[in-house]
Amino acid sequence: MSDPTPGRFRPLFVLGSPKSGTTWMQKILDAHPAIACAGEGHFVERIVIPMVRLLREYNDKLKQVDERVFQGKAPYQPLDEHEIVQIVRDLVVKLMLRQQPPPGVSWLGDKTPRYTEGLKELKILFPGARFVHIVRDPRDVAVSRLFHARRAGFDDALTAGSATYYEMVTNAATAWALHNGNVDAFIAATPGNAALLHRVRYETMLADFDGVVAGLFAFLEVDSDPAVIASVREATDFERLSGRKQGDEDPSSFFRKGIAGDWQGRLDNQALDIIATHCGSLMRPLGYVAPS
Repeated sequence: MSDPTPGRFRPLFVLGSPKSGTTWMQKILDAHPAIACAGEGHFVERIVIPMVRLLREYNDKLKQVDERVFQGKAPYQPLDEHEIVQIVRDLVVKLMLRQQPPPGVSWLGDKTPRYTEGLKELKILFPGARFVHIVRDPRDVAVSRLFHARRAGFDDALTAGSATYYEMVTNAATAWALHNGNVDAFIAATPGNAALLHRVRYETMLADFDGVVAGLFAFLEVDSDPAVIASVREATDFERLSGRKQGDEDPSSFFRKGIAGDWQGRLDNQALDIIATHCGSLMRPLGYVAPS
C-alpha cells in the first residue's frame, strides 16, 4: 500500500513510557528542518479506537435494518474495512496537518507516550510510518513521576513512607513495564517491525547527543550533517528549554533537572523493591541493572 499521507509527508510517531523524555525527543525532531513533530495528539485512544468501534456498530445497525426492513435491498450498505481505515486515516491526517508544516518538511509527526499501546493500529493506518521509542531508567521515571504528582497537588508524593509515595512509584513501575513490554511485543510480532522502529535510551542521548541524534536522523533518512546536529543541539539544550544549567533543579518545572541517576537517594528500599518486581525482567535487556 502506498503512503497515505498527502503530498510529500511521511508519518512519524514518538512514544515511550510517560516521563521518559518523549517531550525532549519531540523537540529534537521538530528542530530538524525536514521534520515537523507536535504533541500530544492522542489519536489512537481518543480517535482511532472509538471511531473504528463506532463505524463497526454502524455497520451492524445497517445489516440489522437491511434484514428486518429491506429484505436484502437496503439503499445503504455497510462500510468495508478498507473504507473504515480510510475514514479514520483521513481524520488523523487532517488533524496532523494543523501543525501547518513549513516548506522543506518531509516527515509529519506526533508525540504521544501512549502510542506504545497503539502501534498495531498506527501501522495499519499508516503503512509508511516510522516510530521513535525513547526509554529511560524506570527508577528515574519513578522520581520524575513523583515530582509531577507533587506539582499536580499530591502534597505527600515526595514523602517516603507515605501511601501516596508508594502508590505513585507503583503506578510508574507498572506503566513502564506495560509501555516497554508493548514495544518489545510489537518488534517481535513480525520480522519487518524492527525496521520500522528506532529505540533511543535517554541516558545515552545525554552522554552522546551528537552520536545518538546522528543515528536517529539516519534512520529517518534526513540530513545528519554536523552543522544540522549542532543547530538541533542548541535549540533543544536543557538550558535553552528550562532557563537553568543542567543539573540545577526546579521542582516546579516540567524540565526539572535534566540528568540521569537522580533516583539515588530519592527512592527508599521499598520503592526499589516495587520497581524490581514490576520492571526487573525488562531492565537488563534495555541496558539497565535491575535492583537486587
